[in-house]
Amino acid sequence: MSAARLAGKQVLLHDMKSIETLARVDVLCVDKTGTITTGEMSVSAAVDPVERKEISSFSQGNETSMKMLADYVSTVPDANSTMQAIRAWSGKGASLPAEKIMPFSSKTKYSQVSTSDHVYQLGAPEYLLDDKEREQVQSLLDPHLQQGERVLALVCDGKAVLFLCLKDQIRDTAVETFAYFKERGVEIKVISGDNPRTVSRIASSAGIDHADQYVDATTLTSAAMMEEAVQNYTVFGRVKPEQKKEIIAALHQAGRKAAMTGDGVNDILAMKEADCSIAMGNGSDAARQAAQVVLLNSDFASMKDIVGEGRRDVNNITRSSTLFLYKNIFSLLLAVFSIIHSFTYPLDASKVSLISLFNIGIPAFLLTLEDNQQKEEDGFLKNTLVRAMPAALTSFFTIAALMLFGMLFGIKDGDISTASTYLLSLTGFMILADITKPVNWYHVCVFILCAIGVLLACTTGFRTLFSISAISGKAAALCAVFAIAEFSVMRWMTQLLNALEKIGHLQLKKKKKQA
Repeated sequence: MSAARLAGKQVLLHDMKSIETLARVDVLCVDKTGTITTGEMSVSAAVDPVERKEISSFSQGNETSMKMLADYVSTVPDANSTMQAIRAWSGKGASLPAEKIMPFSSKTKYSQVSTSDHVYQLGAPEYLLDDKEREQVQSLLDPHLQQGERVLALVCDGKAVLFLCLKDQIRDTAVETFAYFKERGVEIKVISGDNPRTVSRIASSAGIDHADQYVDATTLTSAAMMEEAVQNYTVFGRVKPEQKKEIIAALHQAGRKAAMTGDGVNDILAMKEADCSIAMGNGSDAARQAAQVVLLNSDFASMKDIVGEGRRDVNNITRSSTLFLYKNIFSLLLAVFSIIHSFTYPLDASKVSLISLFNIGIPAFLLTLEDNQQKEEDGFLKNTLVRAMPAALTSFFTIAALMLFGMLFGIKDGDISTASTYLLSLTGFMILADITKPVNWYHVCVFILCAIGVLLACTTGFRTLFSISAISGKAAALCAVFAIAEFSVMRWMTQLLNALEKIGHLQLKKKKKQA
């Protein structure tokens, strides 16, 4: 049902379990372009390093450098959003007489065209120019970097010809989406191939916590440095494809559960390393095939829907499993007790069907449909056992005692069987009330519906269907006494298991501290 609801919201699941996996992650690694921003790039300005001036439009630039730019972008085959934005700004030029063309690569951070006379390059200034040449125009570029714009350098034979400043619009839903993850205790890590200052500024504008803590990934040259960086930094700039995988691996090493979003081939290594991988619908075919989740509308805000569905599944199935486990543990204990003491097992199939219907089946189904956004807890089996065990033990002790007292007072087996059904149903409602906290109108309606069902089954013509017969006064009095006792036994059992669980948590915490 979650998969169907998500499909209606343009979210495709390649792997069903990815819903609940994403609900449990505590670190979400995202790219800047296409995730925080819309991915629709545009050139805001250009900087002429020779004349040391800013150019607001193509027509205002130096004729030689502008022609070189137009010719270059008409020669390279790149069709990414950055190149499309530059072509829209510069217009169409004449193709260069290229002897060799190297398209843009996430690894090299630039593209290149070689002719018989010159070598032209377009890409990250840090990879194409030395520190001295960058410093000469840094004062002109700083305002654009502070606004979160991306800066590219057009280089001819190692000398900067032109700097291009590109801006990308932050998604309207970005602030709201990241606030949603913050409320749910999910840490955001921004991983990008762009300048870390640019990425940091955009991440701050999107409301990501600690976005001012950024690092240039080219300085992280060892696994130890990477492990330290994931603990201290939120933004990673100038990241190479293989480093994205190293970041995810370092998070795993730190005991974190990480999800990774991506849209290109360069993200696939990290996506496969992550606990859950998410691809944008407008990304590459390879990325979409490798991902467990695909956002067909390429809207990162859909992540809220996925996490919400995951939490609904995990929380509601945990509650439903508690109901099923309660009956199974009780049945096992009572069966062993009856065999050892040679008693007739008090509950026949018809009576068990009554309990299964109104204390387990119907409430479990209805609770599964509820929207449940509570923070899920780790340890599915432990949580269901801790919740189910008090009720199971309570039912076992009271019904076992009822059988012994029934034999002592000479009460017929049929009366004991019906009285046992009442006691088992009462404990079922007690555990139902416990797992539906906090109480709301939906929980109250489910409780009342199931209570009415049991009442009608025990007092109307349905009694024959469930083998519910009238009981003697002795059996009724004994049943009433044990029903009252059930409330105290249930409370004591719950307190005892909670105390044991607390002791276990303290011991585990002490061991971790010692380690």
